[in-house]
Amino acid sequence: MARLRKFHRLSTSIPLTIRLLGIAKHPHPIHVETRNVSRKGLSVELEVKLKNGSLLIHQGEEPIKLIPFLVLSDKLMELDIKIPPKGEGVKATGRVRWYDFGSKEKSYYFRVGILLEEIEDKKRWENFIEKVS
Repeated sequence: MARLRKFHRLSTSIPLTIRLLGIAKHPHPIHVETRNVSRKGLSVELEVKLKNGSLLIHQGEEPIKLIPFLVLSDKLMELDIKIPPKGEGVKATGRVRWYDFGSKEKSYYFRVGILLEEIEDKKRWENFIEKVS
């Protein structure tokens, strides 16, 4: 997969909140940290639970069933990225470009690669990427 990437990925952990758009029942936000980032995208890994044959994202008190929405290639999402060290927020919209399921030891994970289509403060995001590279 690395050879298909157009932009260099930087391994860094940044807190962000994901909200899925265009779903009739407004879903809970997903709070997660990045695995890696680039100028045009990022990837995250979510801890998931297997319950009654469904993979559920563990968020807060109770797992939520959002994975079916995340795997739709045209699903638009809103991202609120907290840039270190001050946690300055950068809002963006993006779409899932790839995903992967797997297990490690006794738990499951769901990895997602997100293409950033629009970034509100693009200059701040690019300055951050420049600093960490």
